[in-house]
Amino acid sequence: MAASQVDQKRALNKLKHDLEPFRTAIVGAYGVLTWEKQYYAGVVFGAISVLYLVLWYLDLSLITLISLLGLISILLDFVFPTVSRLLFGGVNWDGDQEAKFEDVCGQVCAVKGNIVLWYEYLFKERKSTVFVIIISLGLLALAWIGAIINNLLLMYLATLLIVMWPGLQNKDVFKGITQKASKIINDKIQCGKRKLQ
Repeated sequence: MAASQVDQKRALNKLKHDLEPFRTAIVGAYGVLTWEKQYYAGVVFGAISVLYLVLWYLDLSLITLISLLGLISILLDFVFPTVSRLLFGGVNWDGDQEAKFEDVCGQVCAVKGNIVLWYEYLFKERKSTVFVIIISLGLLALAWIGAIINNLLLMYLATLLIVMWPGLQNKDVFKGITQKASKIINDKIQCGKRKLQ
């Protein structure tokens, strides 16, 4: 085994150990985010929409919002393990749930590894002038979009995309769309060839 594989395995085991008190919630959230039941897509969409509607109605300042999010996360981190032991203590933990938990932990480790690689690539390596110009133009375009469109709306759309992404991938929505699009394009090409003949 290579040294990097050993480090990855060690990081995965550490993450599994750290997330052990939250494993029932993680497996439940995994089921909701991957749309194990058909109505979960509506539940996710509705929950995010209600959350952002409340944020819009309260119209909190950024500092207040960050403070409240920090407070909620600290309280959940402190209270949830105790409450979950009381609520889910009698639930039998089977192999299927353990496999889902390991899958989620593996995905989190992979995302963390990709973030580290991108960070090292973007901030540690020497870049060409073309790369800097392209990234600068992209960031200027994002800044312009952020200046003309309400930031809460942009965050709502970004959150929806991030939260719905696992379910969209799990249900092969993109695969179906690309197959339909390629079929339509192929039909148009065939029709054009027939007209030319």
